[in-house]
This record gives sequence, structure tokens and C-alpha cells, in this order.
Amino acid sequence: MNGQQRPILVAEGIHKSFGNLHVLKGASLKVAPGEVVTLIGASGSGKSTFLRCMNLLETPQDGFLEINGRRFGFSQTGAPPRDRELVALRRDVGMVFQHFNLFPHMKVIDNIIEGPVQAKGIPIGEAREHALDLLSKVGLADKADVFPSKLSGGQKQRVAIARALAMKPDIMLFDEPTSALDPELVGEVLGVISDLARDGMTMILVTHEMGFAADVSTRVGFMNNGVMAEIGTPDEILHHPKNERLRSFLNRFHANR
Repeated sequence: MNGQQRPILVAEGIHKSFGNLHVLKGASLKVAPGEVVTLIGASGSGKSTFLRCMNLLETPQDGFLEINGRRFGFSQTGAPPRDRELVALRRDVGMVFQHFNLFPHMKVIDNIIEGPVQAKGIPIGEAREHALDLLSKVGLADKADVFPSKLSGGQKQRVAIARALAMKPDIMLFDEPTSALDPELVGEVLGVISDLARDGMTMILVTHEMGFAADVSTRVGFMNNGVMAEIGTPDEILHHPKNERLRSFLNRFHANR
């Protein structure tokens, strides 16, 4: 990260346990505005949990999180964030999941405007106009009045991206956004994310698409055993790794492709 630029997101010393399972053991990350940071690592390394802690879908037990200057400190005995603090945070941080989570009883346009209208009080007409612009951006301008059941998996994920963008977030989080898609549909979703990167959107992604990570990321972070074991440019991490566990992970990953 550029040392002269104030981070838009700081996660420092994040710990998270589920019962006796200690998943995050002091994970840390700083992200500057406009950066695209991709998190890689084996299953169980903590990367998705770390991502979910960044918008407090999971509440850490230790460490602190700061987004846009809004700081949250965590401890075993401290009070959890208040509802209004969570609402404010999630206005700044959009998230796209492995599964699309669209409302099946709502048309595409209504899925997209629900958040801005209900959470931000945006007038329906204004929200609809913005939603139509977003659908055009993700290549689905003709699907506004279609129900999700009529869409392919790739189309549903692109609607999910448009829905997250409708809240005008400062940061977008992507948790393996292509893992639930058939291989032939992956490219259309990655194409939308690449466009967002070119537009300067700050993003943090968890993905197994290494080629995509190399192309779109400003930095790649390797998570292992609940910590950020190594982070650097895509070339440093994917082609010149220093960490022995990272070298082993990359060798196994390529061997299994």
C-alpha cells in the first residue's frame, strides 16, 4: 500500500473463534482507496471469515477495524457494535457472496432498489434510474422486469453486484463470487469486476481464480492458519513467493488444476 495515502480500511489484530475453533489469530490488513486486494489461501485458512469481519457479519473477539475513519474496537468483554453503527458501516461497505441471495418474489429492478429505498430513503424514481444505469453497466439492461428464476447463474451474480453497487459503497467485498457458477459463466462475472477495478473501485476479493487475481489486483495476500502470512504485488506473491507455505500452496493449487 502507498505509505503516503491514508487507508480507507484498516483491520488490525483480528481474532475470531467459533466455539473452540480459533479461525483468525491476529489477521491484519490495510487497504488504500482504489486498491484491489485479493486474498488467497487453502480452505480453512480464514480468508472468508476475515472478509466477513470487515463488514461485521462476523464480530471479532479482539483487534480493531477502521473504515473511512469510523473505528470499532473488539474485546471478549466489550459491548458489540450498536445497530445504528452497523447500518452506517454497511452503507460504506458492499458485499457480494458465493450465492446470489436475490429475493425470488421480486423482479430484478425491485431487488436492486430495495436497499436504497428502504435503508437510505432514496425516492423510488431516483433509485430506479440509478438501478437501470447499473444494469446497463453489468450488461443486463434488458432484464429489469425479469424474475430471478429466469436468469442464469452468471446473470444472477451480476444482478447481485448491481444490487450492492446501488448503495453507492466506498468498498466492495467479494467472497468467492464465481465459485457457485458453471465454468462457462465465470468470465462474465469476472469481466464486471475488472470493469469496477478500472473505474477505481476499492475492492477486497476472496477467490481461487489465480489468473484473474494476477490481472486485476494491486496486491495479493496469502492467508495461512488465521493470519496474513505474506502480502505483496501479484508478481511477488504468485511468481516469487518467500513464504514456504505459500510456495507449497501454489504448487498444490497448480497441480490440482
